[in-house]
Amino acid sequence: MKKQGSDIREISSKVKETAMNLGITKVLVYRGRKALRDIDNNSKRAISLSEELLMKLLDENKDTEYGKRYDFAHIGSISEYKEKVPLSVYDDYEPYIKRMVEDDEKNLLTVRPPKHYALSSGSVGVPKHIPVSEEELDIYSKYGTGLCFGVIDKYYRNTTGRSVKPGFGLNLIELKFQDTKHGVPKGAISGNIMKQVKDITKYILTSPWDVINPQGDMDLKYLRARFALEREDVTFLVGAFMTALVDTVDYIRANWEMLCKDIYHGRIDSSIKIPDEQRKVFEQLLCPSPERARKLVKEFRKGFDGILTRIWPDLQFVAGIGTGGFFTYSKKMRRYTGKNIPYNNLTYAASEGLFAAARHAGDTSYVLLPEGGFYEFIPANADDDSTTLTIDQLEEGEEYEIVVTNLSGFYRYRIKDVIRVTGFYNEAPMLQFIYRKSQMLSIQGEKTNEESVRWSIEQFMKDTKLVINDYSVYADTDSEPGHYVFLMEPDTKVPEEKIAGYRDVIEAKMMQANPSYGDKIRTGVLSPMELIFLQNETYQAYRDLMIRKGTSPNQLKPVRVIDTPIKKKFFFTLRERY
Repeated sequence: MKKQGSDIREISSKVKETAMNLGITKVLVYRGRKALRDIDNNSKRAISLSEELLMKLLDENKDTEYGKRYDFAHIGSISEYKEKVPLSVYDDYEPYIKRMVEDDEKNLLTVRPPKHYALSSGSVGVPKHIPVSEEELDIYSKYGTGLCFGVIDKYYRNTTGRSVKPGFGLNLIELKFQDTKHGVPKGAISGNIMKQVKDITKYILTSPWDVINPQGDMDLKYLRARFALEREDVTFLVGAFMTALVDTVDYIRANWEMLCKDIYHGRIDSSIKIPDEQRKVFEQLLCPSPERARKLVKEFRKGFDGILTRIWPDLQFVAGIGTGGFFTYSKKMRRYTGKNIPYNNLTYAASEGLFAAARHAGDTSYVLLPEGGFYEFIPANADDDSTTLTIDQLEEGEEYEIVVTNLSGFYRYRIKDVIRVTGFYNEAPMLQFIYRKSQMLSIQGEKTNEESVRWSIEQFMKDTKLVINDYSVYADTDSEPGHYVFLMEPDTKVPEEKIAGYRDVIEAKMMQANPSYGDKIRTGVLSPMELIFLQNETYQAYRDLMIRKGTSPNQLKPVRVIDTPIKKKFFFTLRERY
């Protein structure tokens, strides 16, 4: 009778899980469809919405300390706003934010109280506290999470006539956060949003809550892989950036035998670092799954090309930013998923706001969201960077530095991103991130940006057929004359005798991508480039190191420029030895 009762409880639990999963999926799809409709409707009057939002923000904040300082009460147009309020950077807000965080002062920058502080990297390791209002959090929730299911649902309805399948997702987005002494959460914005739905995560995500929101030092790569692999009904994979997704599959590739043995026996390997009490909690969730383990072993032994659709036959989509500097990781991920799985590049966002979103599966351009802030644009090649344009003045194909007035108390804020306008969706510009102004290299005024480097790497891979996992550039100004050092992590070890030839190829591509650089090489103003190949998994080791030191994975963007002594020591130490 005991076994019968246990079986009934297990069946009841499975029925509840299936019903809850179906219901949550329907809600996510419904929210996503609504977000798509809002993009469509708002983009049709993006110009007027932008001005209306600005006037609303100025009016509601006219009596704040910042609003009084710049006379918000007497600003009645965009031109007056530009005249009275200066362009700003974080240092302009730091004194106000310090009073907000430490003393809980109100009405300094905005009447909207901060519901969260996003932590962003600052100078000398001191994190910046970026205030986030409830309205800003709503934008993140709507477009950062809900929209994805609407985009994928539309893709499947257009291609198959059916909606997206329900199922479970492997979520790799960082959740860790803490509170200020006044009880305001700080950390990853995604953590604040997910905390609000804590009770339903077990019905839609593969990881238990204590893996999603880890409280102790534990091997999260193992745990995320372990709990996902034991399920066959995984339908989506989500990470902030494509790097996290690739790192997870690489981990499975290197450790699949151990993982399969643990799934077979319903255990966690004793070598895995987990606090004892937490280990007991996790092991209570596990049961031996010999049949699942045998299926996994069979597929892993075939190799890893297309592995994800073989171990998860109902996989529906992959979501994570894979554009721009993440392109090498998108290529690698495509080998693991095969060509038929749609990718969603999610959003273009920063700690200061969510500014644009991908409207369709596979889009590499983002539709600007007029409700996300008031935007101005500085032409990238302008001599005078004090003159800004509004969205109705932008031209397709041109590049601009983006300036934002957000929903949380930042006004005419320079986030130092340069974007390219690739077209228009109704009145809303479509844009691609091109480079960070702080990541530009210039030893002798050649101004090499991230796009030039990225294009050179793409062409290098096409010409040499060499797969590059990741890459960086170091500007060596100690030599005379100065020169660039390219660091590449290839998929396989490069024979020493080929390095000189590869160096010539990447040098030629760089000279083509940036004619100013080429001129300076030809005239001897710059010395010829140096090429260094790095050991396998160097960049993954760097990401792991940064996470152990407390950096949020949500902020771990590719290291394109070696710009600190710590980075130089790390990467140059891991050069391939011959």
